[in-house]
Amino acid sequence: MNDKPKNTHGGFRPGAGRKTKYEKTKVMRVPEKYEEVLKALIKHLDETAHIDSKNYGVEESEPVYIRSLVDKKQEITFKIKPI
Repeated sequence: MNDKPKNTHGGFRPGAGRKTKYEKTKVMRVPEKYEEVLKALIKHLDETAHIDSKNYGVEESEPVYIRSLVDKKQEITFKIKPI
């Protein structure tokens, strides 16, 4: 009496889903207040991926202002130096 056709919508399908521009990704838990800093780091790494030791010097990011877990003000910058 189960003459219903099998549902073909949704569920797991090999190769489905958005592809990442990175090699492998990792899911991890971080405090919410560090979210913007981590996004700034990833953005800086993406923007400076072209840097090599022959054509570029040190590249420094714009500062990111946050509060530490104990609520102290912090300014964070990222620096890329080719070696």
